[in-house]
Amino acid sequence: MSSITDSISSLLSSILSIFRDVLNTILSFFQSIFAVLQNLLSSVFNLSTNLLSSTFDLTKGLFNFLLSNIVVIGVLAAAFVGYSVYQQQQGRTVSGEKKRN
Repeated sequence: MSSITDSISSLLSSILSIFRDVLNTILSFFQSIFAVLQNLLSSVFNLSTNLLSSTFDLTKGLFNFLLSNIVVIGVLAAAFVGYSVYQQQQGRTVSGEKKRN
């Protein structure tokens, strides 16, 4: 009789172990999905942060370039304006179009 009770006890223990392992598997699956979603959101946040940082760095570099070369840019702009005024005084037009006959 004790072998029957031991066998039934072992069977019930095995069945409960199966349910526990299936439940652990399901919980591990959902935990993995949540971890993937958390990593995805973290990656998107880091991407947007890096994009903003890179945009500001690019803008800063462009302004630094313009401020560093403001004299050269001003001289070139003044030369163009002076050339345009000189050409207009000579009776010629300054344009990018070709003359048509």
